[in-house]
Amino acid sequence: MPASSAETGSDDAAEPVPPLAAARGAARRGGTRRKRAGQRLSAEERRADLLEAAVIEFAENGYHGTRTADIAARAGVSQPYVYALFPDKRSLFLACHEWTTQRIKETLRLASAHPDAAEDAEQALGRAYRTLLDARPHQVLFQVQAHAAATADPVIREPVRKRFMELIELSERLHDAPREVVLRHVGRVMLGNVAVVLDLPPEFRPAV
Repeated sequence: MPASSAETGSDDAAEPVPPLAAARGAARRGGTRRKRAGQRLSAEERRADLLEAAVIEFAENGYHGTRTADIAARAGVSQPYVYALFPDKRSLFLACHEWTTQRIKETLRLASAHPDAAEDAEQALGRAYRTLLDARPHQVLFQVQAHAAATADPVIREPVRKRFMELIELSERLHDAPREVVLRHVGRVMLGNVAVVLDLPPEFRPAV
Protein backbone atom coordinates (compact mmCIF):
# COMPACT_ATOMS: atom_id res chain seq x y z
CA MET A 1 0.00 0.00 0.00
CA PRO A 2 1.38 3.41 -0.79
CA ALA A 3 2.26 5.76 2.03
CA SER A 4 2.13 9.53 1.96
CA SER A 5 5.36 11.50 1.70
CA ALA A 6 6.46 14.42 3.84
CA GLU A 7 9.58 16.40 4.60
CA THR A 8 11.50 14.83 7.49
CA GLY A 9 13.08 18.01 8.79
CA SER A 10 16.47 17.58 7.14
CA ASP A 11 17.27 19.57 4.03
CA ASP A 12 18.26 16.64 1.87
CA ALA A 13 16.10 13.69 2.97
CA ALA A 14 12.50 12.65 2.61
CA GLU A 15 10.92 9.39 3.68
CA PRO A 16 7.44 7.85 3.65
CA VAL A 17 5.05 8.76 6.43
CA PRO A 18 2.43 6.13 7.34
CA PRO A 19 -1.09 7.30 6.37
CA LEU A 20 -2.30 7.29 9.98
CA ALA A 21 0.66 9.39 11.14
CA ALA A 22 0.12 11.84 8.29
CA ALA A 23 -3.57 12.05 9.10
CA ARG A 24 -2.86 12.73 12.75
CA GLY A 25 -0.61 15.59 11.76
CA ALA A 26 -3.29 17.07 9.53
CA ALA A 27 -5.91 16.64 12.24
CA ARG A 28 -3.76 18.45 14.79
CA ARG A 29 -3.47 21.32 12.36
CA GLY A 30 -7.25 21.69 12.52
CA GLY A 31 -8.29 20.08 9.27
CA THR A 32 -11.92 19.53 10.25
CA ARG A 33 -13.13 23.14 10.33
CA ARG A 34 -14.32 24.85 7.15
CA LYS A 35 -15.32 28.15 8.71
CA ARG A 36 -13.62 31.33 7.50
CA ALA A 37 -13.74 34.75 9.09
CA GLY A 38 -17.22 36.20 8.74
CA GLN A 39 -18.66 32.97 7.31
CA ARG A 40 -21.51 31.15 9.03
CA LEU A 41 -21.82 27.43 8.56
CA SER A 42 -25.15 25.88 7.73
CA ALA A 43 -26.65 23.25 10.03
CA GLU A 44 -25.68 20.58 7.50
CA GLU A 45 -22.08 21.82 7.37
CA ARG A 46 -21.87 21.93 11.18
CA ARG A 47 -23.15 18.37 11.36
CA ALA A 48 -20.61 17.26 8.74
CA ASP A 49 -17.80 18.94 10.69
CA LEU A 50 -18.95 17.19 13.86
CA LEU A 51 -19.03 13.82 12.12
CA GLU A 52 -15.58 14.35 10.65
CA ALA A 53 -14.19 15.29 14.06
CA ALA A 54 -15.88 12.27 15.63
CA VAL A 55 -14.50 9.93 12.95
CA ILE A 56 -10.97 11.11 13.72
CA GLU A 57 -11.40 10.67 17.48
CA PHE A 58 -13.04 7.26 17.16
CA ALA A 59 -10.46 6.10 14.60
CA GLU A 60 -7.56 7.04 16.88
CA ASN A 61 -9.01 6.15 20.28
CA GLY A 62 -11.72 3.55 19.69
CA TYR A 63 -15.35 3.60 20.69
CA HIS A 64 -14.82 3.21 24.44
CA GLY A 65 -11.71 5.38 24.57
CA THR A 66 -13.32 8.40 22.91
CA ARG A 67 -15.02 11.15 24.93
CA THR A 68 -17.73 13.35 23.46
CA ALA A 69 -15.95 16.30 25.10
CA ASP A 70 -12.90 15.63 22.91
CA ILE A 71 -15.09 15.35 19.82
CA ALA A 72 -16.76 18.66 20.65
CA ALA A 73 -13.39 20.35 21.20
CA ARG A 74 -12.04 19.09 17.88
CA ALA A 75 -15.19 20.23 16.05
CA GLY A 76 -15.15 23.61 17.81
CA VAL A 77 -18.60 23.20 19.35
CA SER A 78 -19.94 22.77 22.86
CA GLN A 79 -20.58 19.33 24.33
CA PRO A 80 -24.31 20.13 24.75
CA TYR A 81 -24.42 20.84 21.01
CA VAL A 82 -23.20 17.29 20.37
CA TYR A 83 -26.04 15.92 22.47
CA ALA A 84 -28.51 18.23 20.77
CA LEU A 85 -27.77 16.33 17.53
CA PHE A 86 -27.19 12.84 18.93
CA PRO A 87 -28.80 11.43 22.07
CA ASP A 88 -25.74 9.43 23.11
CA LYS A 89 -22.24 8.39 22.03
CA ARG A 90 -23.48 5.19 20.44
CA SER A 91 -25.86 7.13 18.16
CA LEU A 92 -23.00 9.40 17.12
CA PHE A 93 -20.75 6.38 16.49
CA LEU A 94 -23.39 4.75 14.30
CA ALA A 95 -23.90 8.02 12.40
CA CYS A 96 -20.13 8.09 11.78
CA HIS A 97 -20.28 4.53 10.53
CA GLU A 98 -23.09 5.37 8.13
CA TRP A 99 -21.23 8.48 6.94
CA THR A 100 -17.91 6.68 6.35
CA THR A 101 -19.67 3.79 4.62
CA GLN A 102 -21.28 6.22 2.20
CA ARG A 103 -17.85 7.71 1.44
CA ILE A 104 -16.53 4.22 0.68
CA LYS A 105 -19.48 3.55 -1.61
CA GLU A 106 -18.86 6.85 -3.43
CA THR A 107 -15.20 5.93 -3.92
CA LEU A 108 -16.15 2.51 -5.30
CA ARG A 109 -18.63 4.08 -7.73
CA LEU A 110 -16.09 6.67 -8.87
CA ALA A 111 -13.48 3.99 -9.51
CA SER A 112 -15.93 1.95 -11.58
CA ALA A 113 -17.02 5.05 -13.54
CA HIS A 114 -13.43 5.62 -14.71
CA PRO A 115 -12.22 2.13 -15.58
CA ASP A 116 -8.72 1.30 -16.67
CA ALA A 117 -8.73 -1.16 -19.56
CA ALA A 118 -5.59 -2.80 -18.19
CA GLU A 119 -7.18 -3.54 -14.79
CA ASP A 120 -9.15 -6.55 -13.69
CA ALA A 121 -11.81 -6.31 -10.98
CA GLU A 122 -9.40 -6.89 -8.09
CA GLN A 123 -7.02 -4.23 -9.35
CA ALA A 124 -9.84 -1.73 -9.76
CA LEU A 125 -11.04 -2.42 -6.23
CA GLY A 126 -7.50 -2.03 -4.97
CA ARG A 127 -7.23 1.33 -6.71
CA ALA A 128 -10.43 2.50 -5.01
CA TYR A 129 -9.09 1.42 -1.61
CA ARG A 130 -5.77 3.20 -2.11
CA THR A 131 -7.57 6.36 -3.25
CA LEU A 132 -9.64 6.49 -0.07
CA LEU A 133 -6.74 5.53 2.20
CA ASP A 134 -4.55 8.27 0.74
CA ALA A 135 -7.27 10.94 0.86
CA ARG A 136 -9.17 10.00 4.02
CA PRO A 137 -7.22 7.46 6.10
CA HIS A 138 -9.31 8.04 9.21
CA GLN A 139 -12.45 7.03 7.34
CA VAL A 140 -10.83 3.71 6.49
CA LEU A 141 -9.43 3.17 9.98
CA PHE A 142 -12.75 4.04 11.58
CA GLN A 143 -14.05 0.83 10.01
CA VAL A 144 -11.48 -1.12 12.03
CA GLN A 145 -12.86 0.43 15.21
CA ALA A 146 -16.43 -0.26 14.07
CA HIS A 147 -15.64 -3.95 13.68
CA ALA A 148 -14.02 -4.00 17.13
CA ALA A 149 -16.98 -2.22 18.76
CA ALA A 150 -19.41 -4.60 17.07
CA THR A 151 -17.95 -7.61 18.86
CA ALA A 152 -19.37 -6.57 22.24
CA ASP A 153 -22.40 -4.47 21.33
CA PRO A 154 -25.25 -6.08 19.36
CA VAL A 155 -26.83 -2.67 18.71
CA ILE A 156 -23.65 -1.63 16.88
CA ARG A 157 -23.10 -5.08 15.37
CA GLU A 158 -26.28 -5.25 13.32
CA PRO A 159 -25.82 -2.07 11.21
CA VAL A 160 -22.06 -2.70 10.87
CA ARG A 161 -22.81 -6.23 9.65
CA LYS A 162 -25.46 -4.97 7.23
CA ARG A 163 -23.25 -2.26 5.72
CA PHE A 164 -20.33 -4.68 5.41
CA MET A 165 -22.43 -7.00 3.27
CA GLU A 166 -23.74 -4.04 1.25
CA LEU A 167 -20.19 -3.02 0.36
CA ILE A 168 -19.41 -6.52 -0.86
CA GLU A 169 -22.57 -6.68 -2.95
CA LEU A 170 -21.96 -3.20 -4.37
CA SER A 171 -18.43 -4.20 -5.39
CA GLU A 172 -19.80 -7.28 -7.13
CA ARG A 173 -22.33 -5.23 -9.12
CA LEU A 174 -20.04 -2.35 -10.04
CA HIS A 175 -17.26 -4.58 -11.33
CA ASP A 176 -19.33 -7.56 -12.46
CA ALA A 177 -17.09 -9.68 -10.25
CA PRO A 178 -17.85 -13.00 -8.55
CA ARG A 179 -18.10 -12.91 -4.78
CA GLU A 180 -14.95 -14.97 -4.28
CA VAL A 181 -12.94 -12.29 -6.10
CA VAL A 182 -14.42 -9.50 -4.00
CA LEU A 183 -13.90 -11.43 -0.76
CA ARG A 184 -10.28 -12.07 -1.69
CA HIS A 185 -9.84 -8.32 -2.14
CA VAL A 186 -11.63 -7.60 1.16
CA GLY A 187 -9.30 -10.00 2.95
CA ARG A 188 -6.26 -8.13 1.65
CA VAL A 189 -7.82 -4.79 2.56
CA MET A 190 -8.48 -5.89 6.14
CA LEU A 191 -4.89 -7.09 6.44
CA GLY A 192 -3.82 -3.77 4.93
CA ASN A 193 -5.80 -1.90 7.57
CA VAL A 194 -4.04 -3.87 10.30
CA ALA A 195 -0.70 -3.06 8.68
CA VAL A 196 -1.52 0.66 8.76
CA VAL A 197 -2.72 0.59 12.38
CA LEU A 198 0.43 -1.28 13.49
CA ASP A 199 2.71 0.71 11.14
CA LEU A 200 4.18 -2.54 9.83
CA PRO A 201 7.26 -2.40 7.58
CA PRO A 202 6.69 -2.85 3.83
CA GLU A 203 7.66 -6.52 3.79
CA PHE A 204 4.70 -7.30 6.08
CA ARG A 205 2.14 -5.35 4.04
CA PRO A 206 -0.10 -6.93 1.40
CA ALA A 207 -0.15 -5.67 -2.17
CA VAL A 208 -3.57 -4.02 -2.26
